[in-house]
Amino acid sequence: MNGFDRIYRTLSGKIADCVPFMPKIWVKLACEITGTDIRDVISDSFTAMKVILDAGKMCDADGVRSFWFPERKTAYDSEGNLMEIRNGKSVGRIDLKGGLSTHFFEDNTVDIEDEYTIAFLQFYKQKSPLAISIKDASKIKVPSKSFYRSLGFDSKIKKLLIDSEGLAIAGSCGSATLSFYSYFRDASEALMDFYDKPELVSAIMDKGVEIALEKGKFCIDNGLKILRLNDSTANMNVISPAIFREFIKPRFTEICKELHGYDKEVKIYCHNCGNILPVMEDLVETGLDCIAPLDPLGGFSCADARRSVSPDFPLMGGMDTLSFINKDMDGIVNEALECIDSAGKKSFILGSGCVLPPGSKPELIRTAAKAAHNSYID
Repeated sequence: MNGFDRIYRTLSGKIADCVPFMPKIWVKLACEITGTDIRDVISDSFTAMKVILDAGKMCDADGVRSFWFPERKTAYDSEGNLMEIRNGKSVGRIDLKGGLSTHFFEDNTVDIEDEYTIAFLQFYKQKSPLAISIKDASKIKVPSKSFYRSLGFDSKIKKLLIDSEGLAIAGSCGSATLSFYSYFRDASEALMDFYDKPELVSAIMDKGVEIALEKGKFCIDNGLKILRLNDSTANMNVISPAIFREFIKPRFTEICKELHGYDKEVKIYCHNCGNILPVMEDLVETGLDCIAPLDPLGGFSCADARRSVSPDFPLMGGMDTLSFINKDMDGIVNEALECIDSAGKKSFILGSGCVLPPGSKPELIRTAAKAAHNSYID
């Protein structure tokens, strides 16, 4: 079997030849592994997609995630900061230590009525909130499938699939819920809004659902059979189970129902970092095909996760991200095997509990892959 077959079969509740391995590689680590200049990723959206695929191949992964970047012109200032350049002028600093977002110098730079801006909203930051009222929420533009086509992402996805050499590529629906909402409000404001401005929360998250559905359908139209629904902040280290059930769960359910109706063969997994143990059953009930990434830094284990769901429900992740910096090969093997044994070989995809940090060692990632691939399934 190739990587796609292993992962897709596991997500489908079928038996693969061995345990699949899908670490969470993002562009920063991918640039380290492949020797790519980070500016090439920032300036060219296909490079941002391809560099992760190439890093996955070099690390013996069975699958990788795909991210869509805006294309930005850049230059270093006199102090070595990387700046975004528009019309020959520096408009903001790009956060090289974080998510590669441009932090604009001036407010009102982020236009929520602009399709391009909303399509890549995670990469644009300004100090003032982007929305303070229901009226503001109504202005949020929903990028259509035709918009992504106009940017050439259809041909980019198809080229990536040709280059994949059998690796699974997970397309992104983005985030429709708390992580999406947090783009519009300060982090502390966003959390208080659940109590003080629930109508605003719902209005913006409903826009997030529309955006996620358009993006998901575009991925499906262009041959991607595995989709990721992200909400890194909607975990029980940040919010309560009650808030999750009121605001997050129904929107996850709507997205899963709509996309499964659009293509019954598509498989959808979530990326919810942190402690999700109290809402594991709720996540299953949304219609997701798999729960990830089982972050041990959230205070629970693969064994805890498996006890919360049925033995045959697919799970993914489990390994401590810091292990890929701090452990030796024996330590990596032992941790990988513990995850596999406690989660169950037949319904588990080994991976990292969240994105692998810069400095993660490729030889340790390959060691985890070998441990998974040597875990043959009877």
